[in-house]
Amino acid sequence: MRRDTNLPGIDDIDKLADFFDRTDTQEQDWEDADVEFKKPELVHVSVRLPKEDVAAIKKAARKKGLGYTTYIRMALREAIKREGFKKAP
Repeated sequence: MRRDTNLPGIDDIDKLADFFDRTDTQEQDWEDADVEFKKPELVHVSVRLPKEDVAAIKKAARKKGLGYTTYIRMALREAIKREGFKKAP
C-alpha cells in the first residue's frame, strides 16, 4: 500500500475533509489502533410533545441524516452541557 504524503494536518478541518472526499482511503497505509467503544446505559423515558414539535424534530433530524430520537438525545446533551450540569463525554 502507498502512503499519501499530502495528508493535511488535523488542525485544518476543511482541507482534511476535502482530502478524504477525493481520496481512496483503501490505498492509504493505516496503523491499527487499540480502541474500545463503550455504549452508554440508556434509560427509557416517556414524554409527551406537541405534534408540531415532533414534526419539526423529525424534519431537522432527517436533514442531518439522523433518527429523530438520536437527534433529541443530542439536543438534550448539548443543553445539559451548555447549562453546565455535567460534562458530556
